[in-house]
Amino acid sequence: MFDLLVLGSGVAGLTTALRGAAAGMSVLVLTKGELASSATRFAQGGVAAAIAGSDTPEMHLADTLVAGAGSCDVDAVRALVNEGPLRVRELAAMGAAFDTAPGDHGEELLLAREGGHSVARVVHAGGDATGAEIERALVAAVRRSDRMEVREGWFAVDLIVETARCRGIVALDDRGAATDVRASETVLATGGAGQCYAVTTNPLLSTGDGIALALRAGVACADVEFVQFHPTALCLESMPRPLLSEALRGEGAVLRDEHGSAFMVGEHPMADLAPRDVVSLAAARRISASGIDHVWLDATMIERLEERFPTIWAACAESGLDPRRSGYRWHRPPTISRVAW
Repeated sequence: MFDLLVLGSGVAGLTTALRGAAAGMSVLVLTKGELASSATRFAQGGVAAAIAGSDTPEMHLADTLVAGAGSCDVDAVRALVNEGPLRVRELAAMGAAFDTAPGDHGEELLLAREGGHSVARVVHAGGDATGAEIERALVAAVRRSDRMEVREGWFAVDLIVETARCRGIVALDDRGAATDVRASETVLATGGAGQCYAVTTNPLLSTGDGIALALRAGVACADVEFVQFHPTALCLESMPRPLLSEALRGEGAVLRDEHGSAFMVGEHPMADLAPRDVVSLAAARRISASGIDHVWLDATMIERLEERFPTIWAACAESGLDPRRSGYRWHRPPTISRVAW
């Protein structure tokens, strides 16, 4: 019997587990894959937080509410923007190595800009490997804890509900045997459902199991109509599609149609840095009108792209693409990155 059972080993699950252990709880982390194999590691761009001296949580709040187009829970957004800088510092104290550069007051965090943000406020690591670095730090902290047990390769089948309370789960262990796992508190942090879609940047483990568990047990679920997605990925046959971070557009990359037109100009005051729903709808309209299955992302203006975005550079190179090249005719498939939708 554990005090706290956490299902999932991404940033949400491991953070919850570490908080529980710090509060003196006995904690079990259960994951159907390996501890470090969650969707968290696929995140590239970084973490938005009002850290710069010229930035404020109120500015971050305003940007988020505008991008949310009336669908935001204002109290939740306010908590996010107010606590964001503290959470970044906590991750750094835990060992996450964010990108820095010499500044007026010693080493300072490098900040990038992404869609929907009016200023640069995105903290990143390894150029475009932020999720992998955050997960590395969290996994290391979990491994160090003497109040935590980790079970990898276990698959949650059902919640155990008794007298209207969750008392744990029924799970298949790493040999496929069904067993009850009892806990005073159970947290579902199982990630998304990208594999329910034909095209996704999510890992193979993102199959929506936690949502299904909750719905089957009668748990009150909210906002299931909201599905986070990424507007740009390499147009390849492989799945999941390699992600192309919004930070590319933050560094100057431009979306173009089959004629070479930068079509986000005129679509939104922020052009290629518009919120992702605006960008995706604009791309979808171009794709539908032209009868092609992708648009293009022109990143030829980004200097030292291979240094700033090593993960993306490696994915392009593996696919035979060189995002530094230009000089092609737009009515033919270009040599730079194709963006699927």
